[in-house]
Amino acid sequence: MATSTSRLAELARTVRGRRLAAAVIVAAVAIAAASLVASRSSLLRLRHLEVVGTSRLTRSHVVRLAALSPSTNVLWFDAGAAERRLESDPWVAQATVSRRLPGKIRISVAERAPVAMIRDGGGFTLLAADGVALGTVEVDPALPEIVVAAGSGLPQGSAPSEAGAARAIGGLDGGGRLAVIWAVVGTDGTLSVELAGGSRVEYGEPTDIEAKTLAARRILRWARAKGALVVRVNVTAPDAPAATLG
Repeated sequence: MATSTSRLAELARTVRGRRLAAAVIVAAVAIAAASLVASRSSLLRLRHLEVVGTSRLTRSHVVRLAALSPSTNVLWFDAGAAERRLESDPWVAQATVSRRLPGKIRISVAERAPVAMIRDGGGFTLLAADGVALGTVEVDPALPEIVVAAGSGLPQGSAPSEAGAARAIGGLDGGGRLAVIWAVVGTDGTLSVELAGGSRVEYGEPTDIEAKTLAARRILRWARAKGALVVRVNVTAPDAPAATLG
């Protein structure tokens, strides 16, 4: 009789345990379902959008690139994907997208700026300081011009040479549009940059632009400090630059 009672008690404990486990599972499912419903609710829709750092790009263009709308759910919004979409625009050098629940998204944009132009038929292609082509305009933007010399073997629009020239112009200009007159890719494919003061910077092959530009700027700064006129700066070997004084 004692054995039978013990078995009944054990069976009762087992049934209670299974009921408890089932109740826990049901509660967990209910909580998960409620959380999912809440995460999709209108409480988490985009209510405040902040866009900073733009000057050329319009707010509406940024919103369209980021794929935002009043129905955007801030919790489920993929900020990383939005950054990649924004940076696919050549005018956007870098984009940072952040979220703040329940309903705020902030977009910070660093734009590229044109530093040089290439005559392109009846228009002018704009290039940024990192060599990225920004698009074509019809009105002369009055920027330093990149010219590929006839007979160089490089057609107008040769991306590596023109991108290198744009990086050189951007580095030498230092934000001043009057410093550089034009950049020329010669018949042998080498790059030279003409400055407004009459100096010429010879780069050789349009490679290692950053190091060559740094070497040229050091020589030009030294010449200004000494009151010397530099006719030619050769930075073909940036570790051993040479200058010709006038």
